Amino acid sequence: MAFFDDLGKKLSQAGQSAVQKTKEVADIARLNSAIYDEEKRIDSNYLEIGKLYVALHDAEHEADFGRLVSAIHESENKIRDYKHQIKDIKGVSVCEKCGAEVAVNSAFCSACGAPMPVVKPVSETAEEAEEAPAQTAEDEPQQEP
Repeated sequence: MAFFDDLGKKLSQAGQSAVQKTKEVADIARLNSAIYDEEKRIDSNYLEIGKLYVALHDAEHEADFGRLVSAIHESENKIRDYKHQIKDIKGVSVCEKCGAEVAVNSAFCSACGAPMPVVKPVSETAEEAEEAPAQTAEDEPQQEP
């Protein structure tokens, strides 16, 4: 019988040890999650500080920030160009009144009803340039020496 009593105690101790280890792992995971959340909060605050700094000191920033502010402006310009390319691919323009996307050939905005500006396609403007009489050297007034 002593063998079974001893085995029971060892199993009980192993079970308690496993429960303790599981609790420790859970506590560590919870604390690591809390650390991650706080680090994200810090990063978010740094981001907001940077945005606020650029908004307040865009033209008069300190020399140390010049490279970073220029990089931000360059990225903003690229984003604007990419968005324009997306609109061209989709065949839409943006309503100046409400900001809705409207098909390029629409006369009115489908969201607010505002008249859309007439945009000539690039091919038409190229044709008009070809039709315009080109000024030649003969047409230019002669300068007297």
